Amino acid sequence: WRHHKNYGTFVYITYDTHSNKYDSLCMQGSNIYSGEVWYNEIGMSVGYRFPLVKDIKAFYEDPYFHPWDMYVSVQPGVSIATVKNVTGLANGAYDMGNIDHVVPTLRFSAGVEWFIFSNFAVFAEASYTQHLMPTMIEQAAMDKGDIQHPTGPLTFSIGLSLFFN
Repeated sequence: WRHHKNYGTFVYITYDTHSNKYDSLCMQGSNIYSGEVWYNEIGMSVGYRFPLVKDIKAFYEDPYFHPWDMYVSVQPGVSIATVKNVTGLANGAYDMGNIDHVVPTLRFSAGVEWFIFSNFAVFAEASYTQHLMPTMIEQAAMDKGDIQHPTGPLTFSIGLSLFFN
């Protein structure tokens, strides 16, 4: 949802997925040593778009359609970490099914958008998602001393924005 197409406040929902492999980590309460973890991250963002114009004051006094804008947003959400295809300390490789662990997140994004047509735009975005609590893998890495606190992914996206006029 956007109050104005190319400037002002906006709200959107995101769904991202990514995976990481890990090795030499012993998860608490298990014999899991290495494997792969898949993350599904869901959140709702609130942000603001700034038109990329020479005279911003004049723009806000008399707004007009401009093809370039930049935006920033903050997004509370959750990260669902699913541990799969693990190797145990003594048992060899096996598929555990799904062990899900949900942690709260806070995502910060910034991007640039270019309207090719008034109802079609492309965007490029960089974002960082901070896990507010450690996932199982992060807790194992913290216990081992590899990391000091929960982190999260840095992501880069390129996409399309389509509008109904």
